[in-house]
Amino acid sequence: MAAMAAGAPRRTVAAGQVVYDPSRPTSVLFIVKSGRFRLFRVVPDGRTVTTALPGPGAVFGQMDLLGMQMGGTWAVALEPGDLCLMSRGDVRSMLLGDPRIAARVAEQLGARIVELEQRLADMVGKSVLERTAHTLVVLAGPGPSDVEPAPVRLTHEQLAGLVGATRERTTTALGELAERGLVSLHRGRIRIRDRVGLAAVADGAARSDATGGRSEGSNDGDEGFPRL
Repeated sequence: MAAMAAGAPRRTVAAGQVVYDPSRPTSVLFIVKSGRFRLFRVVPDGRTVTTALPGPGAVFGQMDLLGMQMGGTWAVALEPGDLCLMSRGDVRSMLLGDPRIAARVAEQLGARIVELEQRLADMVGKSVLERTAHTLVVLAGPGPSDVEPAPVRLTHEQLAGLVGATRERTTTALGELAERGLVSLHRGRIRIRDRVGLAAVADGAARSDATGGRSEGSNDGDEGFPRL
């Protein structure tokens, strides 16, 4: 890791900065050193669909040597962060030359596929409330249940883009989570008060009907994927 950090160019990015533009494709591998990034696509009607939220230690980019394709996917920084940028030559000499690193990259690609499948399932089968809770849990990152994580520094509009719903429906979901004491809302940031309770809502604990059907406020008419 020290050798890669010394050999690969490093870029510090600001929140909201575009780091990959599919209209100007380039062969580059990004290694996230700090911060969190949003990978998303723009669908024909102009909405955006989030495909991943890579954080520290994650890799993404356009790199045929690793079978990684961005296609029409954009990448933007959700918060200030640092990236290591690797060219095709860097990947060949620094990554593929070490079987341990190559194995870790393969593990990450597999995890990305699982994550994308889960996001697709969530967009189809979860309510806006559940998707909002899940997104906040992901953005908070791992940590002890009794320690409050750092605030999520997003506006309601930005969070709505991650959830795949309108700003109004996302704001309503945040209000419900705040009423339950799971989060508190502030200008430009969301504090997570109960990580365990929030995760329970994300997993469907908020559903009230005994038959296991969708909860009130489910995604009929949502701005996410159509039901299959």
